[in-house]
Amino acid sequence: MNSRALIMNHRLSKIESTQPIQSRSGNEPVLTNTPFSVPKDTRNDQNKHNIKQRIAPLPYPPENITPEIAKAFAKIIKERKISFLTHFTRLENLTPILKNGLLSRGSILSNPENGNVKLNEPALPHSWQWTVSFNISFPNYRLFYKLQERMGFDWVVLLFDINLLTIQPFYFFPYPAANLIYSERFPMEISPFLQKVQSFDKLFLDTENVKRSALEIPNYYPTNPQTEVLTFSNISMQFLREIHFFNDYKFNQWFLQNTDFALSLDKKIWRTGLTYFSPRCDYIHWKSRS
Repeated sequence: MNSRALIMNHRLSKIESTQPIQSRSGNEPVLTNTPFSVPKDTRNDQNKHNIKQRIAPLPYPPENITPEIAKAFAKIIKERKISFLTHFTRLENLTPILKNGLLSRGSILSNPENGNVKLNEPALPHSWQWTVSFNISFPNYRLFYKLQERMGFDWVVLLFDINLLTIQPFYFFPYPAANLIYSERFPMEISPFLQKVQSFDKLFLDTENVKRSALEIPNYYPTNPQTEVLTFSNISMQFLREIHFFNDYKFNQWFLQNTDFALSLDKKIWRTGLTYFSPRCDYIHWKSRS
């Protein structure tokens, strides 16, 4: 494979902030640089979810990452040797992502030029659809496996620099965000603390039912495989580190269809194999759990 350039012109996809501004009284948030209203072409699709979305708690505004907070995140990252945030997506979305950045559902639906990007269900409440979702170190394989089983193996797993956590605000969910947002405890007991360094650190601790040492969970894996982290900023490709394909055939197929563009990227980002398409090492413990 001929390599002709570094990983894209970093000026290609400047990070676009879509952070909500919300009063603590629960007023409707206003989004910077992005209209908050649900795009017209998606309202009919969401009618059956409107009641739930109206009563879903709104996110707290993103908190600034001070030098002290960044240092605290960096300390945990270094101690646990965490390298990546992971994001899986359909293979057909790869070229738009590489060209435009990793965008939130809200950004995609509000821009007609992004109409060819395929989205997965279920969606978060519309006030949360301006977030980009990641897993830490390893995909949420329980969800990923179901999607692969239903749609085949035309997927890729993108790995992003973990140091994004020291640069922009994230919300740390010990379980899938959709499960927690609608819980009764969320507004008062969970939501105010989602962005804290302590909430990030807690993702890697033993729980009442899980002893990490007994399950031989590596230090860089969260305790629960369905841990999710969200950010209200679209992600620039300057933070992309690796792209994993299911096998060589899938990679070659995509490469032949996008040769000129693919050759403009850093050849070091390409990977093939089942590493991120398989369950985590502790899957037997979680197999019978909901």
